[in-house]
Amino acid sequence: MLDLRVAPDLDVILAGLARLSEVLGSAVARRDGVMIQQDLPEKTDPRKVAAIAATMVGTAEVATKELGLGRFQKIMVYGSEGTMVAVGAGEEALLLALARGEANVGLLLLAVERGARSASDSLKGA
Repeated sequence: MLDLRVAPDLDVILAGLARLSEVLGSAVARRDGVMIQQDLPEKTDPRKVAAIAATMVGTAEVATKELGLGRFQKIMVYGSEGTMVAVGAGEEALLLALARGEANVGLLLLAVERGARSASDSLKGA
């Protein structure tokens, strides 16, 4: 189980995502839905975001396994006002980002996947 003491590199990772003009917010959460670190819009409930992302990823993990699609990689949700992407950040955590509807999905995915690798490395010692 991850120690909830924040790995200092997580702030740097979230700040890197925040530099993308299309990113509205980002967070690192445990796969059981507990928030670890976040940089989300003020009106967004971090606990709700973590719980929703964990539930969706858990369902996607079961679906990919049961459908013979291999190992889960990422989940994306497209809404009329924006996009959410969640990627595994090691065995126990997720990195997620909320982006504007007009976001360049390719660049968003590159940034989130790079951030997830860095978050995974950072959390290994936590």
